[in-house]
Amino acid sequence: MTPRTDEALVLRLTDYSETSQIVTLFTAKSGLVRLIAKGVRRSTKKRFAVGLDLLESGEVIYLPPRGDAQLGTLTEWVQRETFTGLRRELLRLHGALYAVELVAGLTEEGDPHPELFHALADTLRNLAGDEPAGPCLPTFQHDLLRAIGYAPRLRECVVCKRAVIPGQPVYFSAGAGGLLCRDCEPHHIEKRRVPSRLIETTPRTGDPSAWFELLDYHLTHIAGRRFKTAEQVAALLVRAHPRRR
Repeated sequence: MTPRTDEALVLRLTDYSETSQIVTLFTAKSGLVRLIAKGVRRSTKKRFAVGLDLLESGEVIYLPPRGDAQLGTLTEWVQRETFTGLRRELLRLHGALYAVELVAGLTEEGDPHPELFHALADTLRNLAGDEPAGPCLPTFQHDLLRAIGYAPRLRECVVCKRAVIPGQPVYFSAGAGGLLCRDCEPHHIEKRRVPSRLIETTPRTGDPSAWFELLDYHLTHIAGRRFKTAEQVAALLVRAHPRRR
């Protein structure tokens, strides 16, 4: 079988044996890929002992799975970026862990999303850099939702199609796929009230804590479960960006 070469981000490392690990990568050309990395846990004289770590990017060469095999085989890894700035602040680190958890949980193996790959790489780069961490997270949530086809409608009521009127009550329903006006919301059980002033902004420009909470609510509904890192990120965002009363 011909080896494949791709750009990749390391999403997850799972111990498989005393010497090997299962590596979950998000690649530019093939999307989510799970590989067995043989010898990764051996001494530093072995091929993979240096450079394969969580939350880094690199160039991967691997053999795709054959027949009934569920895992391909990692044959070479060349580290490109380590995003070391993520470790200097809890919000940056937990935000990065949340972002990769979203990708691992909401994309399918072998389903390429090149725009999402670049959005995740940019998010890790921004979180590791000097710009404020808060806005990076709701921006990435929205980028991911758009990439997987679940972006909510945030400018008009999803039922009656009327534009949201500033200052009037507005609700959000994950099941309906977006906003509900005060006339349509009584017909929906699953919903939550949204501050009208929040909808006048965007995930990039608005209150990072409020936008994160709203989009995480939508992502939780899609996934059917709460993401493990979400609660910690939400708490850190509230601390970094207190809500205005």
